Amino acid sequence: MSKKLFALFLVLVLALVMIPGSVAQEVTPAGEYPITTEPVTLKVLIQGHAIVEDFRTNAFTEWYMEKTGVQLEIEVTPPASGGGMNEALSLVLASGDLPDIILGFDIPLSTLSVYGSQGLFLPLNDLIDQYGFHIQEVYEGSPLVEPLIMSPDGNIYGLPQVNECYHCYYSQRLYINQQWLDNLGLEMPQTTEDFFNVLVAFKEQDANGNGDPNDEIPFAAAATGGNTNLDGFLMNPFVYSEQFNNRYLMMEDGVIAPAINTEGWREGLRYLNQMYQAGLFGEESFTQEHTQMRQLIENESAALLGALPAHNPSVFASIAGERWKEYTAVPALEGPSGLRQAAYNPYAVSSGRCVISANTAYPEIAFRFCDGFYDREATLRSVFGLPDEQWRWAEDGEIGLNGEPAIWRRLSTFGELQNVHWAQVNPSYRPNHLRLGEAQRGPEDLEVRLYSETKERMEPYARPLGDVIPPLSFTLEQATELADLELSLEDYIRQMEAEFVLGRADLDSGWDAYVSTLDTLGLARWVEIHQEAYDTQFGAE
Repeated sequence: MSKKLFALFLVLVLALVMIPGSVAQEVTPAGEYPITTEPVTLKVLIQGHAIVEDFRTNAFTEWYMEKTGVQLEIEVTPPASGGGMNEALSLVLASGDLPDIILGFDIPLSTLSVYGSQGLFLPLNDLIDQYGFHIQEVYEGSPLVEPLIMSPDGNIYGLPQVNECYHCYYSQRLYINQQWLDNLGLEMPQTTEDFFNVLVAFKEQDANGNGDPNDEIPFAAAATGGNTNLDGFLMNPFVYSEQFNNRYLMMEDGVIAPAINTEGWREGLRYLNQMYQAGLFGEESFTQEHTQMRQLIENESAALLGALPAHNPSVFASIAGERWKEYTAVPALEGPSGLRQAAYNPYAVSSGRCVISANTAYPEIAFRFCDGFYDREATLRSVFGLPDEQWRWAEDGEIGLNGEPAIWRRLSTFGELQNVHWAQVNPSYRPNHLRLGEAQRGPEDLEVRLYSETKERMEPYARPLGDVIPPLSFTLEQATELADLELSLEDYIRQMEAEFVLGRADLDSGWDAYVSTLDTLGLARWVEIHQEAYDTQFGAE
């Protein structure tokens, strides 16, 4: 064999063994399509979605296969129920026989780390460096993303969905019936004292104007529904209380501490107790479904509920109707000490939306296939459907939700059964400027209202980003210990919150015993594990 032929042979051998199990394929340069000029079929496991008719015949599937030059052999699992891991995915992982790509399961970072370190998931770092055209655009446009998808061992085992929903950053909101305020000549409350007095007026007068001064319910909360709980928005005038990634914890200067044993938490519970004692809400607020509040608001003759915590109006009223328009967001309230803050969560990243098997024969092609989902047109097609049918590019003169020139316009309603898009199951990239670049649909557009209320009433009081705990990744040992601690701690915290607010336990004579029990249940170790995880991911090098 000549030296030239031998050298060529070595190059081919090295190309084949660079990634175990890989098959030599001609891959086009990063960002170019199709991905490969040779026929390739990838096996894909997709979590099903209630509004997608058939992923195999879906219009987006056909368009994306043609764009990438990759054929798909799709297996669809039923959606997960109860918030846990999809049962079908668990069985696949247990078998060790993985498809080339796993899509739509939002595998938590801790789980990615466990299975990645065991050799089931492909580390993507080198592929991102060599072929990550669109994910690099994501990194540049949204710098919070990269550290949030990196496992403690330094590897990236899954690609995320990035959906920067501006108003969702401030999803712990309080809504109040503006018509009731107007009927009674009241101003929008700015402090906890103002809010208390407004609720008293709602209780004592005919706030809804139907002639019956006794049918108004001033305030209610619920045990289900987006941010409808009592201890979210209304605790923040007293102590930081977030409901996002690290409930009951707070951070300052990189130091994590519990909120639920502080004087601020006690004063917040005292305020809620005063509201309850004044008859401004009932004990059902600890147990009822959010649909029960919805019934009060959608009451045929007039709304019966004056104020409630919720993520947005769709939680408590039909957006197709008119009643939701009576309600408006209350600004972050100032507490007795002068504290005025809004819970803030800019970490709009769903980890593990796309995972690649470590044993795939086509690692480069599988990665390029997933990377392409972040392209702007691919994002809009996969989330909304066909251009000029379900959405279109904006025309000159159209204005976005943020008041800037629009980028695109929605032409259909999301949520109905269809077969033209993937309903956000795949990775996609919707940064703030794209979401807020949606053309306004009129002066009563819910999205316009959400943007303006957030801008005016929440953002000015946002918790500083440096004092917001990001989503954390835990080792298997840490996750196991946390699960045991949280089971007892969270049950006790919720139990005593109800006891204190409803007056069944005394906030003065019973507080020390409550704090002591938290310590006995392992509060210090619970905090310590979070601190260890934070230091590993985000601490100073």
